[in-house]
Amino acid sequence: MEKAGKAAIASFVMRGREYLAAVRAERDILVLETLFFADEVRDPAQQIPDLPGRVKLSRQELGMARQLIDAMSGPWKPADYRDTYTDRVNDLIEAKKHKKKVKLAPEAPAATNVLDLSEALQSSVQAAKKGSGRKTPAKKPDRKKTGSRKSA
Repeated sequence: MEKAGKAAIASFVMRGREYLAAVRAERDILVLETLFFADEVRDPAQQIPDLPGRVKLSRQELGMARQLIDAMSGPWKPADYRDTYTDRVNDLIEAKKHKKKVKLAPEAPAATNVLDLSEALQSSVQAAKKGSGRKTPAKKPDRKKTGSRKSA
């Protein structure tokens, strides 16, 4: 498949739902990527009536965007990322199991009305330069000890 530059289209059922997928070869392995069915694909212009069109960006804005991307880039380390939703659910289950008081999540921050992309990019670049720019979750206890499992 890889040498021919071809991919296969397949469908499969998982968790009681049918999925459409592309199967392609990449470096001696087969890769399965889920796709959308035609009825799931939406035209953004029909869904969002006041969708802005193409925007002309200045060299300064593009430069700041590149700086931000560079500042936030780093090597891919899968161990740096966790399924925090599952972690929170497991913590909630443990708390309820031991009849502990459950702490509610804080309110989401209010939306901002950023009108100047240049200003927003500049503040993001400055914040990224101060720290690594990447949020890495706090280390959790070894899940093997608790008997819970992490799905791949």
